[in-house]
Amino acid sequence: MKKIKLAKNLYQYQFQPFDNQHFGFNIYVMVDGRKALLIDTAFEQHATTVIEDLKKEGVEIKEVVFSHFHPDHISGLPVLDSPKIYGNALYQESLDRYTPLEKHHYFSDVNILTAESTVIFGEFQLKFRPIKGHVICGLFTIINNQFVHVADDVMASNDGVALLPSVHRSNVNDHIESLELLKDYAACTLLLSHGNAISGEHAVLQAIESRQRYLKAILNSEHPISIEEALEGCDCKFLHQEWHDYVYN
Repeated sequence: MKKIKLAKNLYQYQFQPFDNQHFGFNIYVMVDGRKALLIDTAFEQHATTVIEDLKKEGVEIKEVVFSHFHPDHISGLPVLDSPKIYGNALYQESLDRYTPLEKHHYFSDVNILTAESTVIFGEFQLKFRPIKGHVICGLFTIINNQFVHVADDVMASNDGVALLPSVHRSNVNDHIESLELLKDYAACTLLLSHGNAISGEHAVLQAIESRQRYLKAILNSEHPISIEEALEGCDCKFLHQEWHDYVYN
C-alpha cells in the first residue's frame, strides 16, 4: 500500500493490482479532525488497511461517497462501522447485477446525490455530476473546485499507462458525453479510481480526447470493428486491450 498526500487532509491510498491485471485500486480519504470521509472502499482487504492506518491517528470513517456500484468500489463497506453512504440514484441497477442479494442490506440507506447536491465535510466542499459513461450509476465528485474524482471514466495503471475504456457498445455514446463533461474541469486535478492523479490542462485534455477517439471509432462504425481499427489514429498506448472483446457482447 502507498499513502499519497494530495493536499492538506486529503489522501490517496493506492493498492497494487491483482495477479494478471494492470489496474490497482485507490481509496481517497478526507480527514476532519477525528472523522474521515472516503470516496469508494475497494475490496474488504483494502478497506481494512485504511481503517487500521486511520485508527493509528485516532480517526474513524464516518461517511462514504461511492463513485459507482461495481464490486471493486463497494465491497469494502461491510468492514466499516455503519458510515453514512452516498451514491447515484441509479445504484440499485448495478447492485442487482453485480452484488449478491445477501449483501444488499449494507446499501439499504443510500443518500442520493444529484447535480444540485452539496456535501460539506470539514474544509471540503463536495459537488457532484451524475454520469452514465462507464456504468449507469457513475458520479463525478468535485472537491473544492480543485480536484475531480472521475470514477472509472478515465483509468490507468499505477505507473501511469492508460487503460482502455471499459464499456459496452450500448453505453459508448454516454461515455463520450461524460468525457465531454469532464472537459469543463480540465483546470482541476483528476483523481482516478485506478491509477495516479492527472493534472495540468494539456495532460487532462489529452487523456480525455485519446479515450474519446477510441469510443468515437466504435460509435461511428456501422459494424463491429477490431481493436486495431478502433485504435487507428490514437496517439496513446492502452493496456487491457482485451476489454475490446466485451464491447459487442
